[in-house]
Amino acid sequence: MIGQNEQLQSYQDRFRYLYGILIVMASILFLRLWYLQILKGEDFKRDAEENRLKKIKIEAPRGMVFDRDRRILLDNHPTFNVTITPQYFRAASAAQREAIVDKLAKIVRTSPKTIQDILQKNRNQPSFQPVVIKKNLTMDEVSLIEMEKNSLIGVEVATGIRRTNVNGTIGSHLLGYISEIDADELPRVNRSAKRPYLQGDSIGKSGLEMQWENVLRGNDGVEYVEVDAYGRKKTFNDRSGAQAVFDIPSKPAEPGKNIVLTIDEDLQQAAAESFTRDNKTGSVVAIDPNNGEVLTMLSWPSFDPAEFSVGIRPEYYKQLLQNEDKPLRDKTILDHYAPGSTFKIVSAVAGLEEGLINENTVVNAGYTFKFGSHTFHDWKVGGHGPTDVVKSLYRSVDVFYYKLGTHIEIDVLARWARYLGLGARTGIQLPGEIPGLVPDVAWKKRTQNAEWYPGETLSVIIGQGALTTTPLQLANMIATVANGGTIYRPRLLKYVEGQDGSILDKTEPEVIHQAKISADTMRLVRKGLQMVLEHDNGTAHGSYVPGIEAAGKTGTAQVVKYTADTINKDCMHMEKRYRNNGLFVAYAPAEDPKIAVSVVLEHGCHGSAAAPIAMAVIKRYLQKIDPQKYSEESLKLAKQDYWKRKAASYRAQKQESGGSDE
Repeated sequence: MIGQNEQLQSYQDRFRYLYGILIVMASILFLRLWYLQILKGEDFKRDAEENRLKKIKIEAPRGMVFDRDRRILLDNHPTFNVTITPQYFRAASAAQREAIVDKLAKIVRTSPKTIQDILQKNRNQPSFQPVVIKKNLTMDEVSLIEMEKNSLIGVEVATGIRRTNVNGTIGSHLLGYISEIDADELPRVNRSAKRPYLQGDSIGKSGLEMQWENVLRGNDGVEYVEVDAYGRKKTFNDRSGAQAVFDIPSKPAEPGKNIVLTIDEDLQQAAAESFTRDNKTGSVVAIDPNNGEVLTMLSWPSFDPAEFSVGIRPEYYKQLLQNEDKPLRDKTILDHYAPGSTFKIVSAVAGLEEGLINENTVVNAGYTFKFGSHTFHDWKVGGHGPTDVVKSLYRSVDVFYYKLGTHIEIDVLARWARYLGLGARTGIQLPGEIPGLVPDVAWKKRTQNAEWYPGETLSVIIGQGALTTTPLQLANMIATVANGGTIYRPRLLKYVEGQDGSILDKTEPEVIHQAKISADTMRLVRKGLQMVLEHDNGTAHGSYVPGIEAAGKTGTAQVVKYTADTINKDCMHMEKRYRNNGLFVAYAPAEDPKIAVSVVLEHGCHGSAAAPIAMAVIKRYLQKIDPQKYSEESLKLAKQDYWKRKAASYRAQKQESGGSDE
């Protein structure tokens, strides 16, 4: 009995330990259940729901872009995209995945390899994030995908946005385009982005779309739908007794802010019409000389930005790249040209202000001017005869400026060129603007380790040589002459507008500096510029519009160097790439300027060929701001009066010379 009691006591001690262990284990289990069910219950419930709820991004519309009269320039149009979600696509077997890719490729008319390449390219993104396979589906493609959706595991049709230039290709360089962000640029962009971008998001790649990306970009929304194991959306009806779980609230998309530009759509149209006529190539920039607002900014030929927003077709992109007229380049700020005789405005101002010439200076301008061992030619065979500064402008007399060039230092000429806004970026709020080049002694020493030769000044003074300018700079230069010497920073943005119509950010005129040019100098230069159009022998008289008092200056710039035997060859008979560029700068009305314009007509041969484009833009604008004075009827009467006066003058001259009227 004693032995049995001891043995029983021993077992009882062991049971106490066992009970203790069981109590501890039960306590741990209870605490774990409390942690999972009570403390973290809501979190795990949400996670469980998210496993059967699919998160769908609602793409936010970008802000719209309006012209100065609030006419839409850039808009958003709904489109359909087909996507594959890797998380669900990989749940299918290898054979199923191959069949899905083959079937989808046939529906959207692409190759299976293209689809596989897209999936491979996006392999590092989260598996729950849909990969866009093709954008801008046709309704037939959408219907076929919906019909086959049960067999197309992980494949869905999603709504998207097609960014559209309302005016087609007009103004595309200025407005810019958006396209899907590249994988290699994603980290760099996200370092400075206010909100992170994801693979597949669109971003502004050029023009205003790029410059104002943070303003135009909206906040994407999200919604949740209940799906099965293959990511297919579940459907519910009243008889099934099933109920969808939508405890996670959806978030609506927030559109981007709108921007209102200084651009005038009517002037853009007028410029484009002028270029499309006879298939011309070049650019137009128009500025309000009183505040720096850019009224038009057109580069031609152009491209369709909507193609980029939905994935550009390879054949269309190849066509753009192979076009020798370079339709993808914004010629207004990315290309620079020798300004030709438009630079004589700067040369005349420099000569007058430096006291090297004055109102009474007269030069006997022949056809040639010999300097050292080199012979410089005038554009007019036979020369111009006695020439003062006014005539040197309206007849564009090269020899007058050759002689001036022997008395003015290149550094002095360069200083006046920069004083009038050349040789430096204007600071317009667009990406990629180039500064052009105003050469001087230091520039040649720095770039060529050579001395400046006086003969080089004779080329620069007529707008040739190493001198280059952008069309925007030329517009700003002639605007400065028009307003009496104030250089404004060109402005494109009038204000930023919220979705409720409130004005969030409004721009004001910004003066870069005031060019101190005497009243006498401005009077002489303006007189010469006005006679360019109004004088019978003015180089742009053929574009004179009676009733519109405009002032301007033609320019012809060589793109290749001519030899003595080819200098007078008819430009239009040359191969196009060797033809001169034609330039024209102008402002109107001459006495109270409201608009200043520059035109570069690539391979247009003469500045007089560019003048009609500028006058078309000027006429359209003046008719808008003063429709009564510049109506077609008023201009018709002014034209009739002009020819009556011309006829009367001709008869008077005949009578004085003793001739007959007949």
